[in-house]
Amino acid sequence: MDFTIMDFTIEELSMNAWPSIQTVVYDGWIIRLAKGYTKRANSVNPIYPSKIDLEEKIQYCKKLYTKHNLPAVYKLVECDGHKAIDRKLEALKYELLDTTSVQVCDDIKILDKNYSGINVNSDFNEKWINGFIECNNIKTAFIETLKAMLKNITGDRIVVYKELNNETAGCGYGVIENGYVGLFDIVVKEERRGNGYGKEIVQSILSGAGKAGIKKSYLQVVNNNETAKNLYKKIGYREKYKYWYRKG
Repeated sequence: MDFTIMDFTIEELSMNAWPSIQTVVYDGWIIRLAKGYTKRANSVNPIYPSKIDLEEKIQYCKKLYTKHNLPAVYKLVECDGHKAIDRKLEALKYELLDTTSVQVCDDIKILDKNYSGINVNSDFNEKWINGFIECNNIKTAFIETLKAMLKNITGDRIVVYKELNNETAGCGYGVIENGYVGLFDIVVKEERRGNGYGKEIVQSILSGAGKAGIKKSYLQVVNNNETAKNLYKKIGYREKYKYWYRKG
């Protein structure tokens, strides 16, 4: 698929749902900066057709990220329009990282029951944020950036965490925009995994979206995470395309 055939709707929605701190639009490329917190928020996203010479653009991005003391990272999707970029970055020794499956579900089901210990809110409260930090072992240096990014989300939010004995065992959130709910950062503490809590969090987000009239959902799961992929398959997700990162 080239740029004119590839549907970048999910890419646009996911950038809004996990916003960066700064954004530079450069000849069809969206360059995201968030002080180094996550590759997703600190990457070049070649979303639209370009006119400037590819090598010149790569050099521009490299200088921009160097200015911010960050490596240049590209997020590339499975389409013809990104093949030349990927080949060029590979020739320049940019490392291939984190091939990821983008999946969609076109028929959200509303739960007919409530799970014990599941808390559902419309915004990120202190309990959720602290639990998220703990579940993901986020470094202290990134905490304020994380909070700023969460505040930058403009879509309606469905914020969920699983509580056990006053402890956050897992959490995640959904963002509603353009008829979709995107699922993000579904995580369960390592010692609590294998108990179905991830499924409870996912289904609670989807149920909340369904009650709001949303029928479609998308998510992103690292390609080698078979446990999560099996869960999402059972819920009704199917792969739409893949993306990966190049880091140099």
